[in-house]
Amino acid sequence: MAKPKRDRSEAYTYADYLTWDGPERWELIDGIPYMLASPTPEHQQVVLQLGAEFAMYLRGKDCQAYIAPMDLCFEESLQTRDVVQPDLFVMCGRYGRDKRIVGVPVLVIEVLSPSTATQDLIRKLNLYQRVQVPEYWVVDPGEQVIHVYRHDGTALRWMAEFKRGDTLCPARFPDLALDVGTIF
Repeated sequence: MAKPKRDRSEAYTYADYLTWDGPERWELIDGIPYMLASPTPEHQQVVLQLGAEFAMYLRGKDCQAYIAPMDLCFEESLQTRDVVQPDLFVMCGRYGRDKRIVGVPVLVIEVLSPSTATQDLIRKLNLYQRVQVPEYWVVDPGEQVIHVYRHDGTALRWMAEFKRGDTLCPARFPDLALDVGTIF
């Protein structure tokens, strides 16, 4: 089966991505393949805590939280050049849901690890800005801080930093008060 070239000189689509075999997990951003690293136990504990909070809060609501590995595409076309696997994202209302999720989440959360920091803070931030994700959280387990970015209609802008002792409420869900200390 086809494998992406390591030199990233060729742009790929979701249709190409579907043909790739093997145990590796990949994302495409602007058609460029990026292999995903195996997460650390600390990373997974943070994702688990966030997932539990959102799962409980969203029960019975018109929204659903998803955790990686779950392919997210922002458009239905097999020719799309973007497919990512955010650590956690929340979809509301109507959206595509088959072998992948298709649409723009109301919230995307990425948990940093040393091997993903550049990806999450630059490439994915730019992608989420372009597709107009309303809110993006970057969670840093090492520093035990959550950086919140909100889209202002033009760009994703850094809004605030939350740490132990702080309470964080997603813009879309102002009645969901997350104790940041419980996340870490």
